[in-house]
Amino acid sequence: MKTTRTLAQISNSKGFQLSEILVSWPYYTEETVILAYSEIKRRGIQINEEIEKLITAFCEAQGKPISQLEFELFESKNVANYQEYFNSQPQYSETMNEESKKLEKLRREQAFQREVFEKKQANKDVLYGGLWFVGGLAVTLVSVASGKGGFIAYGAVIFGGIQFFKGLMKS
Repeated sequence: MKTTRTLAQISNSKGFQLSEILVSWPYYTEETVILAYSEIKRRGIQINEEIEKLITAFCEAQGKPISQLEFELFESKNVANYQEYFNSQPQYSETMNEESKKLEKLRREQAFQREVFEKKQANKDVLYGGLWFVGGLAVTLVSVASGKGGFIAYGAVIFGGIQFFKGLMKS
């Protein structure tokens, strides 16, 4: 399945992203490639030999010259050329910017919530790791102090120490 880019996506793309569409033209729809090429021309980006070769290969695959492909596309959109098409749909770029802002805000909120959760988890690791370490150490000391040999709770001491320091490293 070929990838489609909207006019808003193309008009908000960086120059290298437009070139990438042309480089990978077999993976994009005909409309996307034509819009990317037209946007490059609209911006006045120099069309070098490599881009010319890519456009030539694209045109050969379509069986028509680029001017005819552009004409047919814009005629189907009821406009004369790319500039008219671009000017007729300004709401897309405004909508795209608003959506981008909303998505960025949502991403920041999620990152903040994740940070808060990780901080709480680190504090729990410090608390419970410390309790396991001190508890294991206390059991070992009481057991050894009884004088009849002793129970060494090294598992609790090691587990508690690891969890404690892991929590310290995260916080």
